[in-house]
Amino acid sequence: RQMCIRDSIRTVLVSDPDAEMAAASVDVHVASWSDPEDLPGLAHFCEHMLFLGTARFPGEGEFERYVSANGGSNNAFTGSEDTCYFFDVHRGSLRGALERFAGFFVSPLVKAGSMEREVQAVESEFRQALNSDGNRLLQLQCHTASEGHPFNAFFWGNLKSLQQQPAAAGVDMRRQLLEFYDAHYC
Repeated sequence: RQMCIRDSIRTVLVSDPDAEMAAASVDVHVASWSDPEDLPGLAHFCEHMLFLGTARFPGEGEFERYVSANGGSNNAFTGSEDTCYFFDVHRGSLRGALERFAGFFVSPLVKAGSMEREVQAVESEFRQALNSDGNRLLQLQCHTASEGHPFNAFFWGNLKSLQQQPAAAGVDMRRQLLEFYDAHYC
């Protein structure tokens, strides 16, 4: 086990030569509390968009196909302060997975042609969350938090907050995503 802190990046490496699977995770210290007030859910939307191609691996879904073909799985979640991306694969496939994964944090394409479908994916997650009492309680807590506190917001994002309202206001969502990424990921 190794730990390294350099230029405010903390790295933890755990190695087991007998392990069948290998895994990696990146936690980015930015999430829903960093959403612009007029674009709730932007951090969550950004999380979705990073999976859809990078400069080196431009094929949409390339990372997920590679991970799946090599016995693994992947996912991500956006919290209030952190967004966490993670995957696992058979250990011999780790290098290829890391090469694809690294592009999320160096050169995502944020393809305009993929945005509509990913807004729909965020909308779908939002609709599924509506049936959860835990999520309803969380949103109630958010709405009753002190005015001006980052917790007093809508975090999920949905069709209304990420497409309809921005379109009505003439907001270029791709530009907003790229600005958010540049401000918080690079």
